[in-house]
Amino acid sequence: MARNNTTFIGSAPTWANACVGENGFPGYSDYAKGFSQAATILIDLVLSERGLEHSVDEMVYPVCFNMRHSLELRLKGAISELILIEKARCRNLQFDLAGSHDIGNIWSFFAEKAQAADDRYEPIIRRLDTKIRDFAEVDATGQTFRYPLDNKSQKHLVDVAVINFVVLKRSFGELEEALDDLHRLNKFLCDEYGCRSFTKRLSRKNLFEMASILPPRTTWAADSFGTTKESLKKHFNIGSKELSESIKLIESHFELAPEIGITIPLLGIEEAYIEEFFSYWFKHHDLQSDKVPIEVEASEWGSDEMLEAIVNDTKRRAEVWEAVKSNLTPEKLAGLSALFYFARDLDFSESYTRIYELDLEEAKGSFVSSEDSVRSQYFHIFDKTNALHNILRSLYFLQKVELAERLVVAYGLHEKFSWLDEARQRTLFRKPEYCGYEI
Repeated sequence: MARNNTTFIGSAPTWANACVGENGFPGYSDYAKGFSQAATILIDLVLSERGLEHSVDEMVYPVCFNMRHSLELRLKGAISELILIEKARCRNLQFDLAGSHDIGNIWSFFAEKAQAADDRYEPIIRRLDTKIRDFAEVDATGQTFRYPLDNKSQKHLVDVAVINFVVLKRSFGELEEALDDLHRLNKFLCDEYGCRSFTKRLSRKNLFEMASILPPRTTWAADSFGTTKESLKKHFNIGSKELSESIKLIESHFELAPEIGITIPLLGIEEAYIEEFFSYWFKHHDLQSDKVPIEVEASEWGSDEMLEAIVNDTKRRAEVWEAVKSNLTPEKLAGLSALFYFARDLDFSESYTRIYELDLEEAKGSFVSSEDSVRSQYFHIFDKTNALHNILRSLYFLQKVELAERLVVAYGLHEKFSWLDEARQRTLFRKPEYCGYEI
């Protein structure tokens, strides 16, 4: 019969029950955060008491052990994220996460593989290198702050002698901040490489660089373009085949194609239809108040004013539907929906394409189902008070600036949306600095 554990169990009060194992799915980051917070709390406690209540000579060991173990976990988490990035590039990166404990070796592996994977790692690796080597030099395998003697009975830390808690706090804080930035970069690159806009050697960032160098597409027939291609192959250290692949990606990309004078059409929807949608929307909405037409005080429910508002709203919606339904297609419905929902993140134009493809499947299902289903899906976007806001932001992101400007001028939206100047200057959608490119 299995023994009942009396220590590692749940009990009252329930707020004190920690979720572990499959109950919470903790990973490297969760474990690292716990050890990191423990170290920080202990440091602050000792410093606040000036070492009178809790001796620095005793507390230094759990503090530094927690720091060092948190660092090991953070680095293993970074490697696991790098493995995912390389997997997205169809590369197989392997590392013994469970069996490796030497921080120096773990860090060397990550630094080498990360810089080979993407040059955007170089600044953060330089920023981390000294601090991580400090830990590797003093406690490479996690034994120094756990035991007074090593496995050869030699005393630890004889070459260090003194460790200052104020320095520990400052240095570990800087290390944690840099590791947080590394984690954000890893997450960003996981998403970016998931977009599949890269070649064997060139990242999405490199493609942006190439697009900025390429002359307008209309000039490529000139003899001088051959010289440009040779220069690009030398600059990016690629062959003719990869250069051709890169150029094809640029020519078909919403964010890159405009750099060479190519306009990519919106998905499923023509510009005239968006202008038509705006005209109907303004007949049904009061942009100044941001209220839906039938919104009234709760105390007025059942009043004549409320009933009249409902009747008028129903009439306007019926008029709109009669005007749009004959020309509405699954593609147009999905096109509107994609522009609206893409504005929530505005991260990569590849996301816009994915949203459109998913919305198109849903729209096709609605058209097969019934007119009521189609009508419901159309008004789900039409009734949104932020429909114009979202669609305009998506248009600017996708570099449909002329269309967006026509709509802004036609409906006097200059004062309504404070972000318009940023959108026009292409600063609204700027990526974080460590990503190395802007759009």
